[in-house]
Amino acid sequence: MNRRRFLASTAIPIGITTAGCSANTGQAVDLEAETERRDDDRQNETYLVYRHDGEDVRVVGFNQGSFPQSLDERFGFGMFIEYAESTTLESFRFDLRTPPTGAPADIYLASPAGGVWPALTYGRVEGDGSTRIALSDAPDVTDETVFINTIVDPQADPAERIDVDLELELNASDGSTTYRAATTTTFEPETR
Repeated sequence: MNRRRFLASTAIPIGITTAGCSANTGQAVDLEAETERRDDDRQNETYLVYRHDGEDVRVVGFNQGSFPQSLDERFGFGMFIEYAESTTLESFRFDLRTPPTGAPADIYLASPAGGVWPALTYGRVEGDGSTRIALSDAPDVTDETVFINTIVDPQADPAERIDVDLELELNASDGSTTYRAATTTTFEPETR
């Protein structure tokens, strides 16, 4: 993959639609997130922990990959999904918006690690300025942990907060349960 062309082409605003499907015929479980934050002067991380019957089903994390001197400068922002071996990740969607009002920042997507992600959707969502990163048919290219790295490039306004709207779907390996989560949260970048 030509990285320069990939990053350059991703800055073009486009309308996006995603669809996910599942052949699971068991029960459906909607999961709620518990938010955990960690800031120990070396890291700035937020975790969404989803549990069912007292067991962690998945963890979604956000971390700041670099710390600019001001929030008007570029910085790294990473996302990851960890899930149990007893489940498979079917699909995910992240809509990112910073700042929440005003001119949206450009959010560049680094090439995903591993193999090609043919069902990847990436670009600007029409109407609200969010950047969407989504993957349908995820079982073909993911295995227990998914890492997504981006660079946030503020334009007219500082990136003091990143609004995150996400949807995830996993299936139990035995087909007995489909787990779904839809969560809206925020991440607050820091300077150093």
